[in-house]
Amino acid sequence: MNKIFTYVALCFVAGLFALQAGHAQCYQLGTNVGQLSPVLKVPIAFCPTPAQTGAVCDCPAGYVAVGYEGLEGNVYGTMVLSQFKLRCKQLNPDGSLGAAVTVTCSNGTSTLGTPDGPVDAGAGQALVGAEVRIGCATDAVIGRSKLLSEVYTGQPNTVNNTMPLIGGTGGSPNPVMYAPNGNVFVGMQTYVESGAAPAGAAGITAGVAWRYAPILNVSCGAACSIASIAVSNISACNNNGTPANSGDDTFTANVTVTYAAPPASGTLNLSGDGTASVAVGSIGATSYTFTGVSMSADGTPIALTATFSADPVCTLTNNNAGSAPVSCSVALPTCTVNSITASNFSVCNDNGTPNNPGDDTFTANITVTFSNPPASGTLNLTGSATAAVPVGSLGAGTYTFTGVTMPSNGLPVQLTASFSATACTLTNFNAGNAPAFCSSGVATIPTMSEWGLILFALIVFSLTVVFGMKQQQTLAMGNAGGNMAPPSSKLPFDKALFLKVLPMVYLVFLVVFATLMAFGYNLTNADIPGSLLAGGLIAYLVQFVMKSTSDQ
Repeated sequence: MNKIFTYVALCFVAGLFALQAGHAQCYQLGTNVGQLSPVLKVPIAFCPTPAQTGAVCDCPAGYVAVGYEGLEGNVYGTMVLSQFKLRCKQLNPDGSLGAAVTVTCSNGTSTLGTPDGPVDAGAGQALVGAEVRIGCATDAVIGRSKLLSEVYTGQPNTVNNTMPLIGGTGGSPNPVMYAPNGNVFVGMQTYVESGAAPAGAAGITAGVAWRYAPILNVSCGAACSIASIAVSNISACNNNGTPANSGDDTFTANVTVTYAAPPASGTLNLSGDGTASVAVGSIGATSYTFTGVSMSADGTPIALTATFSADPVCTLTNNNAGSAPVSCSVALPTCTVNSITASNFSVCNDNGTPNNPGDDTFTANITVTFSNPPASGTLNLTGSATAAVPVGSLGAGTYTFTGVTMPSNGLPVQLTASFSATACTLTNFNAGNAPAFCSSGVATIPTMSEWGLILFALIVFSLTVVFGMKQQQTLAMGNAGGNMAPPSSKLPFDKALFLKVLPMVYLVFLVVFATLMAFGYNLTNADIPGSLLAGGLIAYLVQFVMKSTSDQ
């Protein structure tokens, strides 16, 4: 009898445990998101543009807001917020928060200022309210946090913990705004400054409307799990029309994900070597096959990850779900120019100007050897000579430019060969020596020493003429019976007559040099100073002769 009683008691206790397990409670963030009234800037003369509605910046699905961070310092003040974001953590089924923090998009697009924050609520707490100070822009955000264990039980959100602010103490204070009891902040409707007055104001945060969602007590069901990721129907490699580019080679395959107890909302996402997504409402009870998933054909193991968006911890990675086909593109060999040689040098050609070496030329054949030329463009020759030929006219590995004209200057022949369609080039700095100048009829160019001889001869001649004529005048006076005056030691000089003769002498020099240059003569550095000095001596001699003749 006692054994029977004991057995019944044990069965009763086990039943109680089973009943309790069947009614175990878990926590889940509701999907019905509400929104509080906005707190907006007040337009005044200094900032006349009203706040403009911006993006909705919510935490990811299943995440709650636990803090905030931002940038402060702009045209409105050094502690005025330019933008701010909410910091979020995942709500776990047991009511705890995940360790990882993710941030929402920014309330405000301005990037002015320096970082302020982050500010996070205490352990196990989430945002349930906030105070905003605002004027021309959002001056400060001051959060109110509460333990999730108190939110679950519906305790008033007005009983909370005040968090440190981001921003400053400017602007006008506004009443603290709270999510309804049992709800927490999950995001915000943003508002931005859209006007250009004052300068630099565009994009600064201009207000906010807090968004909230309830935390629900739900029965704990079986935990979601992903059992396997399998690949099938692997196609052949596709070069995508670029047979020389292996970087865009792909293949397709079917990817089957097997799972248990999937969440009721969200999507099943595939990532890694292949990406795809499907709404949970479209998947089967235990598996789903993504068909024709495109992946890179690189010959490596296929790595894939499957994740349910509504339950990020329900994930699986298979780092070797199969082998991708190898690349089916063959890279083209690298183009090279191997050599540049010159042959069949002609003699110098003065081109009909025997007094001008500047246009002396010769011709030669230029042979370029190469490997793996491009399929289009031209082969170009530059340097001492220029020429070009279409790639379609090239031979197999070599091409000769015939009768290429180059300067006949006695210097090394420098040539560069390059393909226009690719960076494939070579320079030969000495492909041979050009013939020397062949213009032999160049007018004799007096050097400085030659001009010195000319000047010296003019001086001697002038002195001879002057003293000869003076001596002749003295003898003539003696024969006439007059008294012979002693010869004067001064050179006779008529300044006015000299200044008249000098321009005419220089004009003659100018005509002579212009005529010589027309026939190919090139002026030297000695010609101008030599001409000026010689012209002065000649002008003196002319004026002396003219004056002596008139005196007679």
